[in-house]
Amino acid sequence: MCGIVGLHLKNAELYPRLGELLVPMLDCMASRGPDSAGVALHDGHAMHVVKDVGPPVEICVRNGIAERGGFQGIGHTRMATESAVTTQHSHPFAPTPDMAVVHNGSFSNHATVRRRLARHGIGCTTDNDTEVASRFIGHQVAGGADLADALRMVLKELDGFFTLLVTTGTQFAVLRDSFACKPAVIAETDDYVAVASEYHALAGLPGIGDARVFEPVPEEVYAWTR
Repeated sequence: MCGIVGLHLKNAELYPRLGELLVPMLDCMASRGPDSAGVALHDGHAMHVVKDVGPPVEICVRNGIAERGGFQGIGHTRMATESAVTTQHSHPFAPTPDMAVVHNGSFSNHATVRRRLARHGIGCTTDNDTEVASRFIGHQVAGGADLADALRMVLKELDGFFTLLVTTGTQFAVLRDSFACKPAVIAETDDYVAVASEYHALAGLPGIGDARVFEPVPEEVYAWTR
């Protein structure tokens, strides 16, 4: 069990508040992932990844995340089930300089996919299954696939139960597996798109009472472009 959150801002007036809005969302997911936490923030020029072992609030305070701006960000709280509790094994994973991936769930055939990637010269630095998925998605995009198409390839090539949240320098996308057993909720307004494993992580966002709130359906890619 892990927790994921994400915020894609449509209204530029909110850009300076990205970190301020994202940190409470991540804190709400602390009970889903007590081992480590991390965020990836896009400021329009670069992507910045911060992750560490420990409670999410402590990590965010140490790194001044609440004071950071940008147009979108994602976060993760991890309950380690298949690999070590280290900063390196924590999410988000960044397979390319402008792509970040967070994941709730598990991939049962990650070792097989890891070997396929190795044949293309793509190595992993950890034994974490999410890193394999992130490298796979990055490889698809590097080969010319749109992010949405790359995520559809995940459905074909990786087996397991998962909710994936992926960002690039221009895109923000969500995908659940065919069983959709890992929780996820999306809230959309004219000002933002927000994603979390549980609704209470969204409850403090501005204008949430007027948001369109829905659960993403299985095997459908939801994507927004800046």
